[in-house]
Amino acid sequence: METNVPRKKSRLAKNKKKAWRKVDITDVEEYLEDERLQERTGGLVAEKSDAELFTIETKAPSIDTAEEAVPKKRRKREPKDLKCYSHLLPDPKIKLARKSQPSRSTKDKRPPLVKEKIQSGVKTQKQIKAEVQRKLVTEQKQRKNRAKGSVMVASYDLWGGEAQEKGDPFAKAPVKKPKSRAPSELPAIQVPHPGASYNPDYEDYQDLLLKAHEIEEKKLEKELKLEKFVQEIKKVDMKSLEKTWLSEMSEGLKNQEEGEENEEEGDAINTGDPDRISINPPVRRESKKTKTQRNKEKRKKMQEKLKAQGKLKNTKANEIYRLRSMKAEIDGREADLQRRAQERRQKWQAQGLKTRKLGRLKFEEPLLEIKLSGELEGSLRRLKPEGNLFVDRVKSLEKRNIMEPRQEAKKYRRYKRKTVIKRSHKV
Repeated sequence: METNVPRKKSRLAKNKKKAWRKVDITDVEEYLEDERLQERTGGLVAEKSDAELFTIETKAPSIDTAEEAVPKKRRKREPKDLKCYSHLLPDPKIKLARKSQPSRSTKDKRPPLVKEKIQSGVKTQKQIKAEVQRKLVTEQKQRKNRAKGSVMVASYDLWGGEAQEKGDPFAKAPVKKPKSRAPSELPAIQVPHPGASYNPDYEDYQDLLLKAHEIEEKKLEKELKLEKFVQEIKKVDMKSLEKTWLSEMSEGLKNQEEGEENEEEGDAINTGDPDRISINPPVRRESKKTKTQRNKEKRKKMQEKLKAQGKLKNTKANEIYRLRSMKAEIDGREADLQRRAQERRQKWQAQGLKTRKLGRLKFEEPLLEIKLSGELEGSLRRLKPEGNLFVDRVKSLEKRNIMEPRQEAKKYRRYKRKTVIKRSHKV
């Protein structure tokens, strides 16, 4: 078999993006690199003239002079700048941008009369006032600058009360405290009951036990109340339950039936049924009022009105003689208002120690930390810790109205856990 068989070149469609990487562009890259090098080293050679590229040497170097030349003393080489700094300097081979041309002179468009006035040197009243004003401003600035350098010396006690009276520039006005009230007057850390000590006094310990006993009694009362209510529900007979259920279910049916009957009556009246009796009483000729009767009624009403006005006048006239009783009434009213204000003040002061309802949940007092008589230890080392510091701090914040009461978030699964029996287990 022939081993040196030339391989056929793979033909590629050059109009496809896939063939772009296969095209040989080394000659293009070399040409571009050469151009860049020329630009860095003095510009493109093709664009330069012959005078810039070549120089004509007119004088020929003589052999004698070259041999007889006396060697000159070598000067000390100046230290060259470091290469790293050369990048910061501008490249001399790169052409600079075009310089901006100087601004052209503008023509003086002022009228000839104004020019003559300026050349003559005669100043107007307005110009004189402006010069005086400028002088005053410059003098004020100079005074300020001089005062900056000078040191002020006080001839009195800076820390006393004289500074503010004399208008001392260094004395600052006292800072006004904001009129804000603390959310609660309770202390941040409440001292525990003395009976909660690891080695308490007998009376203190008994007092703490009594408190715990009262809390437990209240809990038991609530539980018994609930149990009693449940038992009462159980005692109710089924017949009585059925009756109540029927009465409850048929509550609105009777009203609906009455409404339907009323509607039927109204329809009959509207249709003009002669058998139906009208709701309003029948109007008779004999019962109609005469003109004299109406006039009598009008006169009677007028007399009552005049009588009431006369009574008002009499009461106003008699009020002068009621000054003592009125004064007593006013005094009683003021005393009542003062009493109410005092009650409100006391209530407001008492609120400082109370826990307000800030959120949807109500604040619940933490459980009383207590050790039974059998759990008490004489030594602090053997004592088991009671409660939690973190819970204690949270409850303190809630009690002092700083944070709303919160509930522990319940853990729940988003999806139900699937139970699958394996094939091997089925068998």
